[in-house]
Amino acid sequence: MSAPCPDPMELLEWLDGESTLHRSRWLEGHLSGCASCRQEMNAQKQLVARLSAPPPPVDERDVQALMARLKDKPLRHPGAWWAPGWRAGLATACLAVTGVLCGYVVQAFSPLRPEFAARGGPFVAPLQRYVGVDLLSAGSPPVLLRPGAVLSPSTPLFARFRNLGETPAFLLLFARDAAGELHWLYPAYLTPGEDPRSVELPPSVRDTPMPEAVLLDQPALGPLQVFALVTSEPLRVLDVEALEKSPNLEPLLRARWPEAALTHWTLMLEKAP
Repeated sequence: MSAPCPDPMELLEWLDGESTLHRSRWLEGHLSGCASCRQEMNAQKQLVARLSAPPPPVDERDVQALMARLKDKPLRHPGAWWAPGWRAGLATACLAVTGVLCGYVVQAFSPLRPEFAARGGPFVAPLQRYVGVDLLSAGSPPVLLRPGAVLSPSTPLFARFRNLGETPAFLLLFARDAAGELHWLYPAYLTPGEDPRSVELPPSVRDTPMPEAVLLDQPALGPLQVFALVTSEPLRVLDVEALEKSPNLEPLLRARWPEAALTHWTLMLEKAP
């Protein structure tokens, strides 16, 4: 009796170079004689190619349509509502969150089951393989933030995500300023004593912006550490708040949640000239 066909996830792992040598040889032999699996593999290749291709230009008509729909929606500010003078400008930033980025697609993340790992390489949490989070400053157009970016404390921030897995993931996104204070972007943490849970990231093959941008509440000038902690089960804000107040938070997060996908940016907050 012939061996069963491999599932699509295993074909993705093989394309990503994550299968063992023995399994790779078996798959090569199986694909040479199985038209159905060759067709599935070609479909997987096309998906990866589409995800890694440059984004198409944004249609200005789509942007204007989204502006008309979202112009009255304010951005979230921890602890306060926007004054009327800010509302219109920040609503424009909110449109950028939802509209301009719809055409953006960045690096593809291949699904990886926990039992597969590249030999000799560093451990990569399974979630890191298929869930990605980007940090952006809201504007027209929005700007993808890289480590070392310099920002004004009054710059609204937001995130976008892609989840190429088959089940939801859960996000805590927060910042730690130069004075050691934590600032929560997602979920909103506006009232001490509350304990909101992680934001759900549903499966999505394209970059999906979060529905609102956030302005940090009087952050201290200087280095701003931003962390995106993605887990397979929801966490709570107080799970992070309860960690030791160490100046180096990243190793504490990795030790506490070793299976999580952790992304870390170091930005610089400076007063506008």
